[in-house]
Amino acid sequence: MFSQFSAEALGEIAALMQPRCLAAGEVLFDQGELGDELFIVQEGSLAIYVPGAALPAEAPPLRILTSGEVLGEMALIDRKPRSLSARALTASRVLVLGGDEFRRLLQTRPEVALYVMSGLNDRIRYTLEFVGEMRTWIKRVAEGHYDRQFTPPTDYEDRSIAALVADFAQMAIQVQEREEALRREVAELRIEINQARRQREVEQITETDYFQALQSKARRLRDKK
Repeated sequence: MFSQFSAEALGEIAALMQPRCLAAGEVLFDQGELGDELFIVQEGSLAIYVPGAALPAEAPPLRILTSGEVLGEMALIDRKPRSLSARALTASRVLVLGGDEFRRLLQTRPEVALYVMSGLNDRIRYTLEFVGEMRTWIKRVAEGHYDRQFTPPTDYEDRSIAALVADFAQMAIQVQEREEALRREVAELRIEINQARRQREVEQITETDYFQALQSKARRLRDKK
């Protein structure tokens, strides 16, 4: 984010930041939490995710951020609750730029605003690509257009999009496996139903007076012979 700044400017920015260490699995911030801080990943990796019934450590990441990448900058602009949650995937270290420090920095380094806007633009582009891939794969799975031999492309610039596609490909395989298992169960059930139906039909015939009389006549004929 600050790669184009001079050493002097970087020193000025660094002086406003506070380091924070995170253990693997530790939550940096939660969805809905009010925030006024920007974070730069210095070491390790962080996951952006949607909290749910699963434990934070088990929730699948929507995006993975590593050294040099920025998160939380939207809170500096709109001061609204966090839209997603973030946790450390590995032992990590982040640099924290608070809202007050950020606004002071803008007074002396107004060009920082351009870099924040650039970061937000990248986030929008990622979101559009993410939604596009989700739409494609949801449609593909809903229509049953998948097969076991499908290999998802790996040439995505964003590794998080690549991970998303891989997850959908795996989901397609799992859906196919469940459908195949269901077909087998239905076929087996149909056989059992047909067998039971034939058994009932045989019983209905053999229990009639007419059939009983035929059996009795056949026995008499065999005895006579």
